Amino acid sequence: MLDNPFSSIFGGKPDVFFGRDRILNLFNLAMVDKGSDDRALFITGTRGCGKTALLEQFSIRAGQTKRTVIDLGPENTIAQLIHELAGYDEVSSTISPQASVNVLGIGGGISAGSASKTTYFGREKLQSLLLDTCAKSKNGILVTVDEVQKVPIEDISSLCNAFQMASRKGFDIMLAVAGLPYAYPSIIRHEGCTYLHRASHEELGLFAWEEASEAFLSVFSAIKGLTIDREFLDRMNQASFGHPYIMQLLGYHLVLQVNHHNPGKKHEVTREELEESIKMALSAYEQRALKPLLEELPKNERQYLLKMSECLADDRLAKTADIAKALNLPQNKLSRVRAYLIDQGIIAAPEHGKVMFCVPYLADYVKKGENAGNAVEVARQRMV
Repeated sequence: MLDNPFSSIFGGKPDVFFGRDRILNLFNLAMVDKGSDDRALFITGTRGCGKTALLEQFSIRAGQTKRTVIDLGPENTIAQLIHELAGYDEVSSTISPQASVNVLGIGGGISAGSASKTTYFGREKLQSLLLDTCAKSKNGILVTVDEVQKVPIEDISSLCNAFQMASRKGFDIMLAVAGLPYAYPSIIRHEGCTYLHRASHEELGLFAWEEASEAFLSVFSAIKGLTIDREFLDRMNQASFGHPYIMQLLGYHLVLQVNHHNPGKKHEVTREELEESIKMALSAYEQRALKPLLEELPKNERQYLLKMSECLADDRLAKTADIAKALNLPQNKLSRVRAYLIDQGIIAAPEHGKVMFCVPYLADYVKKGENAGNAVEVARQRMV
């Protein structure tokens, strides 16, 4: 059995991380330069482009410098942060390890070790608690927030205000948030989010051919006993479109195919294994990425994508006029639908009056989904 360094888990932590060298270098420099604009980073991109994996890289690198790292999710973000800050404070001070928090009336308190008095921390205490923790931190603090588009704007505002004050006081503090493309404009427009308005905004897209090629070559070269032809790597590069999650799936399923054939200590990838792995990887991508994406969209947006896929020209662009005609609607009636899909990062408008797909394989999948039918509909047609 060969070790499989790739991961098939959508949104999970891959064992191998590739690309994004420029952003990682900016982050490394920001950790040692208190005046860097990159001490606050706002990462955006479509699903599967590697936002969560990049945040994890930030956390790993910060941890290696002994920096305190606090990783937050979109649920009860402020409560999570207060709990983590209080936990850090109790370890270094005299507060009891039995820590809990009270945010908006939910939770308990933090009890002093030998005292019976309990101190409650709510949203209004976040700033003072953060400043206190910063003052006691020897190597600085990094806070990351994933899926920021799901965090209530009031929580983001509280976070920004606390970080703004900590920065003003000159503390060694960093913030990195990640979310879908529409999160950035909606957040920075909010009056209470000035701190993130000044953050460095990095949009994650597809890898260029050379970057993806280098990534595949680097990872496969490190798999002991496995040999793969450069032509096969180019075939995988082409099939991936430079999409990070598809690249992980392709690598994972290729090693899986090889192991299925019980390789010896040395094995050279065959074309049959390559093509079968591509087939399996793209099937997994459809089920784990494309299917949920479409299911979350309103009916009008799904219909727009279907007609758009049918109107694609050889340059992979579709005229908005043709889409409107196919839907039998005036163009101005579709402006909201088109804007929604653009904000979600699903399509883009590279030229006036034209749109393109930004998610690999989605153009073909919407047509496949239209014709396939679900299990209930098939059962109904057959009068089970």
